[in-house]
Amino acid sequence: MPVSSAKTNSRNKSVTREKPINALSGQIGDFQFSFGIDKTSQTSIIKHLIQQRKYQSYLEIGVRDGGNFDQIEIDVKVGVDPAPTTNANFKITSDEFFAAIDHTFLFDLIFIDGLHLFEQVRRDLRNALNHLSPKGTVVMHDCNPPTAFHQRAYFEVDGKFPTWNGTVWKAWVEARCKQPDLSMAVVNTDWGVGIIQRGTQELYPVNAQKIDYDNFDEDREVILNLISVEEFIERY
Repeated sequence: MPVSSAKTNSRNKSVTREKPINALSGQIGDFQFSFGIDKTSQTSIIKHLIQQRKYQSYLEIGVRDGGNFDQIEIDVKVGVDPAPTTNANFKITSDEFFAAIDHTFLFDLIFIDGLHLFEQVRRDLRNALNHLSPKGTVVMHDCNPPTAFHQRAYFEVDGKFPTWNGTVWKAWVEARCKQPDLSMAVVNTDWGVGIIQRGTQELYPVNAQKIDYDNFDEDREVILNLISVEEFIERY
């Protein structure tokens, strides 16, 4: 639940928390997660799931500078990135990593945040589901690009690197249209944090290949099964 602007006492100190608001990237603000009060983000979503479900193993695809990876505390933690700027267990592509590990090696939580292009995310999701423990969760970042510009094919624009969600949403749409054996929802924060678990879902009744960005934009709440941070905390 969100922490209101009312003052709360912690070790005899008054702390004022701002009421959560919406931004281009989704909800922002402080919330009461399972592990404590924190700003809503991909990291707090992951930490909540680990604490709430008592997960013991974690795989992150796309470590980069370690901004998320370094904050995750769990018994088994594996990071994969072909060119990280911080420590990663495997400095190879996700395709190479999945090809190399035994098919019996499973993770409780797998975070997909690598190359933000449809074909790669599709492979990462398929491989992640093949290496997910029975009650595990796949978390997928950048599922909710707010404009067509944010879902452009290339990160760089005129020598600069504006916010880029890429075409992750297309991999999400494909699974929403084709896989009735999954439970899927996107938390409306931090550019769309997708939550995928084994379960059941009513498929989105359109051929995924026929959904372009305009179609997606018109019905994004249904396609993404978009939920608030409050709903995420209550449901998961």
